[in-house]
Amino acid sequence: MKTSARFHGRWMPLALGLPQLVLIAWFFYWPSWKGLWWSLHLECPFGHCTRFVGLDNYRRELGDASLYASLLSTAVFSLCGVALSVAAALALAWMVEFHRRSGKLFRYLLIWPYAVAGSVLGVILRAAASPGIGPMAYLNRLWPHVWQPHLDGAQAMALVVAAFAWTQIPFDFIVLVAALRSIPADYLAAAAIDGAGPLRRLLDIQIPMIRPQLFFVATMNLVDSITNSFAIVDTMTQGGPGGATGILAYRAYRDGFVGLDLSGSSALSMLLMLLLLAAIAAQFAAMERRARQEGFR
Repeated sequence: MKTSARFHGRWMPLALGLPQLVLIAWFFYWPSWKGLWWSLHLECPFGHCTRFVGLDNYRRELGDASLYASLLSTAVFSLCGVALSVAAALALAWMVEFHRRSGKLFRYLLIWPYAVAGSVLGVILRAAASPGIGPMAYLNRLWPHVWQPHLDGAQAMALVVAAFAWTQIPFDFIVLVAALRSIPADYLAAAAIDGAGPLRRLLDIQIPMIRPQLFFVATMNLVDSITNSFAIVDTMTQGGPGGATGILAYRAYRDGFVGLDLSGSSALSMLLMLLLLAAIAAQFAAMERRARQEGFR
């Protein structure tokens, strides 16, 4: 009995994979190459002229003090957003797994928000968090001027972090529910016989056994926080107030499409890509070191 499929002919596998390869090349490799080309040249805002300047665009971006403010905003946004989304998804997955009988309905309800686009969610939450007309306006009636995200940078950052976490929770929830269900029931039953409560079983058995899945969702959330968070920031705060939520992805858009600085925006995009690769590499290095240490025990 054959256990693997074989394609007859040399060109059949290529023909089946060609549409996907074309899409990847057209929408990823070509824009990446074009961004690298622009980052090494001085481009006119409306095209028709270009001049090679080498690394001058990178030096100009790295010499701008506002870049480091955007870098700090990006770090705060990414770390807080990833921590909040993973923690909330883990708590929800644990509660659904703990109450399996009533968990089916909540599983479907928690998956549905994943279909909401970030821009749509940003518009909805911007209206909901309005200090004058939204539900949060009730706080200002109790304590005047306590909720002002359009003036307070910390409140604005908290708002976009919560919005980002909301977009990531459904995906994380799906992965973590599947991870929790893969744990043998005998382990949990033995711990329960020994007197361990639900929380102790979660901390001592379930979380250590789903550590690879936690690492996976944290990595995916980190990538999304750096690359796909533009829509939320643009619809909710436009990088304000005072640049408090001006993350690097939004700064690259603002410099390129508003300021018409195609060269500087492309250089910033390349720096953003290097930052993303460095963050992922650091995560994998930490995970491998932890696995190696556990292997020696």
